[in-house]
Amino acid sequence: MADQAVQNKGIGEAIGRIPSGVFVVTAQGGGRRVGMLGSWVQQVGFDPPTISVAVHPDRELYALIAETGMLTINVLSNQNMNLMKNFSRYSPEQFDGVACRDSQYGVVLEDCVAVMECWVKNRIQVADHHLFIAEVAEGGLLNPELEPMVHLRKSGFNY
Repeated sequence: MADQAVQNKGIGEAIGRIPSGVFVVTAQGGGRRVGMLGSWVQQVGFDPPTISVAVHPDRELYALIAETGMLTINVLSNQNMNLMKNFSRYSPEQFDGVACRDSQYGVVLEDCVAVMECWVKNRIQVADHHLFIAEVAEGGLLNPELEPMVHLRKSGFNY
């Protein structure tokens, strides 16, 4: 039992050192807007441009993405620390005071580095999260002078 705990600690520390970006993933539809702070976003294809996004099925965002088949990835910078609090937990007021606009794919946060607006091609259950595989239909740099934030975790077993 103790050996397993030591092994798990080492595994968690190693996985936690996988660098990732920091993103606000959004969806909108039916008069609802939902955003979630996320770090498990990765490019998975060139042609067409395709990304994956991991979302736990208990999240408010999960249901709205599954319903609409659309999502938007907003890339955060170190200048966007204020947005992290708004989107770390779901709240109906999470977009209050945030410079943003709705698109057919989700909600674009105007102060972010870049945005990718996507439609879902596939959804795959992987462990306790599901991967949405999505094609990037529209996107661009919003604030090209900003550098994307890079995130490391203390443990790969929690956010």
